[in-house]
Amino acid sequence: MPTDNTPPKAALSKERIVDAAYKLAKEDPVNALSMRKVAGVLDVTPMAIYKYFDDKNQLTAAVIDRHLTESDLVPDAVDYPEWRHWITESYLRLWDAFDQSPGMIHYMTNATSLGPAVLSWQNEILKVLINAGLTPKQALNGHTTMSELAIGNSIMVPLRNRGLETLFPSIWEDLQAGKVPDLNQLNQSDIPLVDYPWVLMTGQAMMEELQNSRKAFYTELCLVLDSLENHIVVNNKGSIDY
Repeated sequence: MPTDNTPPKAALSKERIVDAAYKLAKEDPVNALSMRKVAGVLDVTPMAIYKYFDDKNQLTAAVIDRHLTESDLVPDAVDYPEWRHWITESYLRLWDAFDQSPGMIHYMTNATSLGPAVLSWQNEILKVLINAGLTPKQALNGHTTMSELAIGNSIMVPLRNRGLETLFPSIWEDLQAGKVPDLNQLNQSDIPLVDYPWVLMTGQAMMEELQNSRKAFYTELCLVLDSLENHIVVNNKGSIDY
């Protein structure tokens, strides 16, 4: 009699469901996280998944949690005695997490609940900021600002690339070829930038920002950190604004 060498199907579990959903979410930034699609990957019925997750929102929270856990947002292993270095490292890791899986931003911005990894990271950020000398309100506002900055900057990455290619094609071609672009070409476009002196004045900076979105985020983040540092100085002088 012929024997069936097909390996037995692994038992369904919460971890298997999250694994499958996480893989789908990274591949399809918009439409992946439906119970039906996840069930199809696992070769089970959608009702089987509902035994582990009440609804799609709960599964989405678990997927976000998996992504942030793997992104290691809390740099405990980094020996940074200064709060500013710690915060910078943490938010750069957040930016990298978005950059590596752009579709994850879609799920985060539409999430209706947060998992333990998100809450744990937020708790650590707030602890560092408050211990640095910010009031709880200032720490929360700082955390919110930097988080929204990371999301917004990540969303703009493809627009930055496409904008440079569309607005300044010759400069884009130079960059793609590894050549130093001739910034005088800025004035040779259909719209003469000489009519916009403030744009022209920042032309070099604009080129640098468009070439390296991560560096652009770091520069923007530093502006926020400068403001937080100023708040700490004022607080230490006894003029705390709650």
